Amino acid sequence: MQQIHDADVLLLQAITLAAKRKPAAINEVVVAVAMLQPHLPSETKLREAFARLSSHGLIVAQDEGYTLSAEAERLLAGTSKKGDANERAYRIKEKLAEFDVGTAHPVVQPDDADLSAAILAWRASLPPLTKTEKFEARKEKAKEVTRANNKVFGRPGRPRITH
Repeated sequence: MQQIHDADVLLLQAITLAAKRKPAAINEVVVAVAMLQPHLPSETKLREAFARLSSHGLIVAQDEGYTLSAEAERLLAGTSKKGDANERAYRIKEKLAEFDVGTAHPVVQPDDADLSAAILAWRASLPPLTKTEKFEARKEKAKEVTRANNKVFGRPGRPRITH
């Protein structure tokens, strides 16, 4: 494969989880992605990951769902299911980098409306944020705005003073 994106690895892992016994519907894939990483990638990134992986023959559509191809199962066969999630993702990226694409395969993508509905359904199922979570989110947003402003106006970040 050419360039390996984090969303590609995440999608492969999610389909592995969701499609154990039967092909996984798009809402099952979204739930599996959320189990692996609390902050979902954008819809665009997920759609692009579906397109990339299916064009390389790693994801196939089957019975109104998605599953790994035989090539993808062989590719992921040696990866450990235990251990750190970052280490597993790194191992999968290594294997994807060594993967020989071969011939082009048909691109399989979920319908835009179905993907959006699955993500919205997952978000709706989440409990409301606590006061602490709201405060942390507001604080993180303020940090992002400050970093963006510093970049735009050419100001360096504040120096850290250590004693």
